[in-house]
Amino acid sequence: MANNNFLKKHGIVQNAIKEDILFFAIPAFVVFLVGLVSCGDGLSNFWGTVWGLVKQPRDLFAFPMHSIVGLALFMLGLAVMVTGQITLWRNYSATVVIRENHQLITHGIYRFTRNPIYLGAIIAVFGLPVYAGSMYGCVTMLVLIPIVLNRIRLEERLLTEEFQDAYLKYEATSKKLIPFIY
Repeated sequence: MANNNFLKKHGIVQNAIKEDILFFAIPAFVVFLVGLVSCGDGLSNFWGTVWGLVKQPRDLFAFPMHSIVGLALFMLGLAVMVTGQITLWRNYSATVVIRENHQLITHGIYRFTRNPIYLGAIIAVFGLPVYAGSMYGCVTMLVLIPIVLNRIRLEERLLTEEFQDAYLKYEATSKKLIPFIY
């Protein structure tokens, strides 16, 4: 009862928080950590490298090609994630919830994919082991894809319940994750 009052107090009318924590947050966190450990020392100075490139961009060409590609994937993924979060604005939540006055967002980056934040996260996370040159890290990070797809299923179930025909129409005219493909 207290939990229900807490959710109502914060304007949450529907949620899948328990499923989200059990089937997304915990497994994704564990896989992400294992993926980072699998990269070994390849990520030890990642942020130092990024900051160094901000100060001296021409130093980029001193890096191996896999590091340049990994860094580009990481930055692209972050840009896609942030664009998705900004487009959602007040509808954004770190957990799978529907709030009072929740709106279905179908403009901006959401015209091309229903889940740009997840797409960006996959791209960014996959960029880290590419940067480090770690095949084990790449394979480990691929395990995140079915975990993310499960969270998308949870989220789309709630959105379908809330927006019914409007969401089904949006679903029929947009791709789940990869624009123009899937």
